[in-house]
Amino acid sequence: MTKGSGRRRPEPSSDPPASIDEVERAVRATVRAAAPRLRTVVKWAHPWLAGQDLVVAVGAYSRHVGVEFWRGTSLPDPTKLLEGTGKNLRHVKIRTLAEARSPALRALVAAAARLDEASAPRVR
Repeated sequence: MTKGSGRRRPEPSSDPPASIDEVERAVRATVRAAAPRLRTVVKWAHPWLAGQDLVVAVGAYSRHVGVEFWRGTSLPDPTKLLEGTGKNLRHVKIRTLAEARSPALRALVAAAARLDEASAPRVR
């Protein structure tokens, strides 16, 4: 665990490190499995998965895969994966295949999809 972040890190693995592309594919598979009803929309030149509103976005960076939660401040996070200080948005940094396939990530995505389904559509 990094000092002050509150985020739990998984135990080290003896498996060889995966490439960021492999981790991104695993994250996308976890997201799709946890929230199969979401559709892809493009906002700010990035693909987001949306229901009634934006729900989650996945993007690869040089050293991690970012999973952005549109209403992250409203999600239960018992494993303390969520990071960020924005008004609503929170993110998770995924660095390994184990993190990408974790039940904690799947639970966050499923909770985000349930929150979207339970919310009235936003008036624009």
